[in-house]
Amino acid sequence: MSEDLTIPDPAKNFKDEFDNRIGRLTKSKAYLDYCEEVYGYRIYLFNMMDQEQLDYLFHAIPLSTSDTILDLGCGSGSILSSLVEQYGCAGVGIDQIDPDFMQKSNKSITFINGDVDHISDYQLKPTVTLSVDSLYFCKDLDALVRYLCSLQNNRMYLFYSQYLFDENEGDKSILQKDHTRIADVLKQNGVSYEAIDFSENERRLYEKSLIALKKREEAFTHEGNSDLFSSRYREDLLGKQLYDTCRACRFLYIVK
Repeated sequence: MSEDLTIPDPAKNFKDEFDNRIGRLTKSKAYLDYCEEVYGYRIYLFNMMDQEQLDYLFHAIPLSTSDTILDLGCGSGSILSSLVEQYGCAGVGIDQIDPDFMQKSNKSITFINGDVDHISDYQLKPTVTLSVDSLYFCKDLDALVRYLCSLQNNRMYLFYSQYLFDENEGDKSILQKDHTRIADVLKQNGVSYEAIDFSENERRLYEKSLIALKKREEAFTHEGNSDLFSSRYREDLLGKQLYDTCRACRFLYIVK
């Protein structure tokens, strides 16, 4: 009998686990009810966006029918779909999740099942690039920023949270708006930007999320999603602890 020496692929295992999680949550009424309470909109969302940040996206970004929005790490496409429907513009979403989870009802949106590190392969021409908590997965952030800046008339709106997971970390300057990882990359490339501080919004969001989750623990369990409840609760509890110990921040970086 031959021995199976196949080595598991950690990246594939992570993707399969993430796909499973997203797929189950987008079928969960308990999670949709949770989203409505926490985010202020009855749509499936998976980012650290409170209603004030979502309202900024939906109303404060100048958009017209001539624009094309590129959403890096679009997930199921909830935010991208909302923007395209509201402004009548075109949209392109890139993510590595299972394509079956992406909203495909709007013909003005093109979804690409791909990697943001290979964005130059897709020959895109966006006028607005949006990133909501997706830059962490980029292996070469410098190359991504340089490519996005090379696109003519491309405005960028990059939401980014910075955390210090090591409580013994002495230097907390990385939590300042001009010293986060994305800020450093922008400066290295000579890119001027505006930064809006949403740290207090994220801190409140973690608190609100924990309350909303606890309220629906029984509903998640009834759906067979008790494990999803537990994992989300642990994640948000950690986020709250990071803010309680001054080890977290959140900014929107705007490049015009």
